[in-house]
Amino acid sequence: MRFVLFAAAVVGLVVLYASGAADRAWEERAEALGLEVRPGDVVLQDLRCGERCAAIRAVTRSRYTHVGVVLEEQGELVVWEALAPVGPTPLGEWARRGRLAVYRPPLDETTYPRFADAVRAYAGRPYDGSYLWDDERIYCSELVAKAWRDAFGEALVEPRPVSLGAWASRAATLTNGELVDGTPMVSPADLVRSGRLVKLVDELE
Repeated sequence: MRFVLFAAAVVGLVVLYASGAADRAWEERAEALGLEVRPGDVVLQDLRCGERCAAIRAVTRSRYTHVGVVLEEQGELVVWEALAPVGPTPLGEWARRGRLAVYRPPLDETTYPRFADAVRAYAGRPYDGSYLWDDERIYCSELVAKAWRDAFGEALVEPRPVSLGAWASRAATLTNGELVDGTPMVSPADLVRSGRLVKLVDELE
């Protein structure tokens, strides 16, 4: 029993140390970039997810393969994302995945809470690897776009028919035939290109 308790304590300390290291690394990185992330910011990154991310880069003609929203939870900054079930990831841990971009939507202290509540309303929704514009499953940029719509009754960016080009056949295989040419969707790149977000830093350009 004592060994089990000791092992649990060691694991807990390792997790705390790793979390603290990620936070420290992020603080140093943000300082070097002259960056101050605040709740409501939209953060993008280029994930390494194999063929799926390669397809996203090719079809959207960008390096933005994933996106989330920074929210404040119990005094800490986290990134709400649809990568697995929708939920938060500590900002430092999120940033450790690689290069990123930070864009700021038009929010203030009165409108941010509405946006944050709209994001949290999707908590637990399963990830949508077929990128369909429905509410049963959610993908990353869909979360951002729909939360904005739900909060303010207007589109941050409208879904548009996707053109898969040379990836059409492979996309059908990866999504069990659900993603086809003309499927309406919003990509991470669409959010950036909407003109509604102000760039703070972009390591992916």
